[in-house]
Amino acid sequence: MRLIISCLLSVGVSCAQSATPLPLRFDLSKVGMVVNGEQECNDTNPRLQEIPSTTMDQILAAESKAVPVLVGMIAEKQMAQTREPIICYWPGMAIGDIAFVLLTGLFRDTSGKTTVPGADWASMMDPEDKDRPAWEQLSLFVKRHGRAALQAKWQKVWARYKDQVYWNKKEECFRLKGQ
Repeated sequence: MRLIISCLLSVGVSCAQSATPLPLRFDLSKVGMVVNGEQECNDTNPRLQEIPSTTMDQILAAESKAVPVLVGMIAEKQMAQTREPIICYWPGMAIGDIAFVLLTGLFRDTSGKTTVPGADWASMMDPEDKDRPAWEQLSLFVKRHGRAALQAKWQKVWARYKDQVYWNKKEECFRLKGQ
């Protein structure tokens, strides 16, 4: 009897150890400002990571593991179903738009300085649109080049720097080691 229980316990342990962890996934439609239980648009914080939410807590807890997930989400065309836009004055955001905006924020410190070369908004967008509102720059880029091109730019940045970045909790951003 002891042998049977021992075998069952050891099988249970090995099964639990071999279980494949679920892939990371974030509901980006839930990233945003909530006031009195209602989602409101954000016009005060330039970085989405400064707005408390359960989804943002999950992203920040995942640290660098969140980056390839967010890069993968840039291609998503589905519109976020929110009562208010996540960013004020932004006329509807696709999940891919939110992922892109979030990524550029995760690579900016509290002073607004980009912490990893090529991860800034201007490097990603078409230079001729720099005087347009951010939502228009992104919309025009996607119309001209497609979401896959924007995703490829982020993949290139991440491939180059992924082994050199760390999460700086004080600044709530990714930084290059040695910075």
